[in-house]
Amino acid sequence: MEETCYHCGDNLNGSTLVFENHTFCCNGCQMVYNLLKENELGTYYSLEKQPGTKPSETTIDRFSYLDIPDIHDKLIDFTDGETTKATLFLPQIHCSSCIYLLENLHKLNPAIVSSQVNFTQKQATIHFKNQEIKFSELAILLDKIGYSPNFSAKEKAQKSVDKTLFYKLGVAGFAFGSIMLWSFPEYLGIDNDTTSFRNFTAYLSFAVSVPVLLYSASDYFVSAFKAIKFRSLNLDVPITIGILALYIKSSLAIFQLEGPGYMDSFAGFIFFLLIGKWFQSKTYRALSFERDYTSYFPVAVIKLTEHEEQFVEIDTLVPGDIIRIRNEEIIPCDSEILSQQARIDYSFVTGESIPVRKEKGNLIYAGGKQIGGAIELKVVKPSNRSHLTQLWDNSSNRHRETKSLATQDTVSRYFIALILVIALLSSIGWAFVSPSRIPEIITAILIVACPCALALSVPFTFGNVMRLLGKKGLYLRNVAVIEGINACTTLVFDKTGTLTTGSSGEMNWEGESLNNDQKAALYYLTASSTHPLSQAIHQYFSTEIGKNQSPTPTFIEIAGKGIEGKWGKNAIKIGSAAFLNRPPSDQKETAVHVAWNEIYLGQFNFKPTFRSEIKTLISSVNKSYDLHVISGDNDQDLDSLQAIFPVETTFKFNQSPMEKKEYVQALANTGKKVMMIGDGLNDSGALMEAHVGIAVSENIFRFTPASDAIIEAKSLGNLKKLIDISKFGKTILRICLVFSLLYNTVGLSFAISGQLTPLVAAILMPISSITVVLLSTILVRLKK
Repeated sequence: MEETCYHCGDNLNGSTLVFENHTFCCNGCQMVYNLLKENELGTYYSLEKQPGTKPSETTIDRFSYLDIPDIHDKLIDFTDGETTKATLFLPQIHCSSCIYLLENLHKLNPAIVSSQVNFTQKQATIHFKNQEIKFSELAILLDKIGYSPNFSAKEKAQKSVDKTLFYKLGVAGFAFGSIMLWSFPEYLGIDNDTTSFRNFTAYLSFAVSVPVLLYSASDYFVSAFKAIKFRSLNLDVPITIGILALYIKSSLAIFQLEGPGYMDSFAGFIFFLLIGKWFQSKTYRALSFERDYTSYFPVAVIKLTEHEEQFVEIDTLVPGDIIRIRNEEIIPCDSEILSQQARIDYSFVTGESIPVRKEKGNLIYAGGKQIGGAIELKVVKPSNRSHLTQLWDNSSNRHRETKSLATQDTVSRYFIALILVIALLSSIGWAFVSPSRIPEIITAILIVACPCALALSVPFTFGNVMRLLGKKGLYLRNVAVIEGINACTTLVFDKTGTLTTGSSGEMNWEGESLNNDQKAALYYLTASSTHPLSQAIHQYFSTEIGKNQSPTPTFIEIAGKGIEGKWGKNAIKIGSAAFLNRPPSDQKETAVHVAWNEIYLGQFNFKPTFRSEIKTLISSVNKSYDLHVISGDNDQDLDSLQAIFPVETTFKFNQSPMEKKEYVQALANTGKKVMMIGDGLNDSGALMEAHVGIAVSENIFRFTPASDAIIEAKSLGNLKKLIDISKFGKTILRICLVFSLLYNTVGLSFAISGQLTPLVAAILMPISSITVVLLSTILVRLKK
C-alpha cells in the first residue's frame, strides 16, 4: 500500500482513502483523480510521480464575485458576449504535468475552447464560452484540480515565489562559509596534530551539508531525473552526477575519519551554481518580451481635441481621451464607442474573422480591428502595449523556431553525451594513477565542460540585435524573424506607399466643379481610409471643409479597387476606372475616379513623389539580392523606376492584391527566400506569403498582423544597414561559440590532468556565462 497520496504526494496521516488500488489523503485528491481518469487524462500521472497539487475546500460562493460585471470586466482580456478570454496567474504551476493538464482543460469541460500556458510567467490564457460556463465556474474548476487562480497583484506573488532561490542560495552560502572556516587548520596543514578536533569539524561539515544536498541542490536532481525518465539529456544531468560524486566521496571520507574530504568544494559548488542560476534568471528576465520588446515598439493613434487631431503614442492615452480609428486599424485600448455603430473584426484576438456589430455606448476591447468607416472612441483603460505586441506575435501562421536555437539544442545534447564519455574514460585512466581522486576529477570535468555559456548566447545575442534594430526603426515580430531576414535572397517591393511617399505629390482635379456637399463627402469618406491616395484626397480638402460638420458617411472599402458609401441620401463611389466601370485612361498618371449617384464627376490625377531614400536603398541592395517591383498602378513610372533599379529587375503593374500574393507565392515555390516590402494595406496577402514580410509605416501608427516586421518610412533607406546588423548577430553567435568551445577545451585539459578543483570549476562556470553576455553586448554596441 502506498504511504503517500497518489495525487499530491502528501504523507498519509490519519484517515486514508483507497480507490482503484491507490491511496489518497482526502476526498478532494480522489475526486480530481477520478475526474482526470473519466476524461482520459490519466497520462497526467505518467509525466511525474505525484504531480498534482491538493485542491482546496471550495464552496460554490467562493468565486461568485467574479460574475459581478464591474469586477468581471476588470479581470478579463476580451469578450464578445459569447466567448471570453482571460489570462490567469496560477502560482501552482511547477512542472510538465501541470502544463499537460492545464492545456487539456477542454477535455474536462467542452465549454473551454483553448488554454495556453506560459510556464515561466505561471500564467494560463483561457478562452471559454461564457454562455456555457461562467467565469466563477471556471475558477472553481481550476481550484478543484489544484490550480486556484490568484487575482492579487501578480508581481507581489511572483516575488514570493522568487524568494525560494534566495533561500537556497543563503543555505548554500552559510554552509560554504562554515565548512571553509572549520577546514582552515587543514588548509594550513596543522590538522594532523588535532585529529579529534578535525573529526569533530568534519561531522559538523557533514551536518550542514545535508540541507544543501536536500534543499539547495534539489532542483538539479528533479530536472535530471525528469530528463533521464524521458530518455533525454539536459544540462542538469552532468551537474547532478558531479554533485553526487563529490558528496558521496566526501561523506565516505568523513565517516572513515579521513577528514572533511571535498565538502567545502561541494558546498561552494552548489553556492556558485545557484549564483549562476540567479544570473541566468536575471538575464532572461532582462530579455523578456514585456520588459524589453514592448519598451521600444511604437504604436500611435489619432487623438482628437477641441482644436485639432494629432498622432500620439498609445502609451500617452489616459481614460477619457477621444481617439479616431479608421478602416482596418487596430483598436489600441479598451474603449467606449461614441459613433452610432461599428463593425469590429476580432480575428486578431480570437481567430474568428466574422465582424461583430457594436452600437454607441458599447465597450470594445483592445485588439479588435474596425471594418468600415472611421469611428470615434472614448478611452476606458490605459493602453496595454504588451497585450498588443503579444497578439501580434501569436497571430502569425508561421511559428518558426529559430535555426540557431534548434541547432544549439542538438549540439548541447551531443556535447553533454560526449562530456559524460570523457568523464568515464578519465575515471578509468585515473583508476590506475590515483583512484581516490576519481570523484574530484569527474566533478571538475562535468562542471567546467557545462555548456551554460552556449545556452545563453543565442537568446541574449538575438535579444540585443532585436533591441538595436528597434531603436533604428525596424521592429520585429520576434527573434525568429532575424534568421528569416538573414536567409532572404529576393526583395519584392510594392510601389505606392512604399517606394512613393504617402503625400499627394503633384495632384489635381480633372472634371466637373464640385459643390460643398460633394467636397464634404469626399473629405469625410477618405478620412476613414488609410490608403495613401485616400489620405492625399483628405488633405486636399482639409482647408475647405469645416470640422463642425458631422462625419456620418457609410463606408465600404474594397482592397485594390476603391471606396463606396453614402453621404445623406447621396451615393458616392471613388476608386479605379474598373471599379467605376470606366474605360481605361490613355493618360499615364495614377488616377482616382469619382461618381456621385452613379453619375461620373471626374478624376484626381496623381504624380507620386518617390522617397528620397530609394536611390540609396536600391544602390545598396542591387548586388546582393534579386529585385522585383509589383504595383497595382499602371506603368506610368516605369521609366523613372528603370533609372533607379538595375537592368535585371522584374516589373509587374496593374496587379490586384490576389495577383501580388500569387506572384510572391510563385517565387517562393521556385526555392527563393522572399522578403516582401509593402505598405500593409493591399499587400497583406503578399506579406503573409513571403519568407519575411515588412510593412512600411509612414506615421508609425500602422499595426498590421500580416507582417513579420514594421519599418519606419524614414528608415527605409537604411534597410541594407539594418539587414547587415541582423547578419552581424550570426557573426556574434560564431564568436560566442568559439569562446565557449575554447573555454571548455582549456578547462577540460586542466580538469582531466587533475589541475582544476571542483570549487574553482564552479566559480569559472558563472564567469563564463557572464563573459558571453558581456561579449555579446559589447559587440552589438560596437556595431551600433
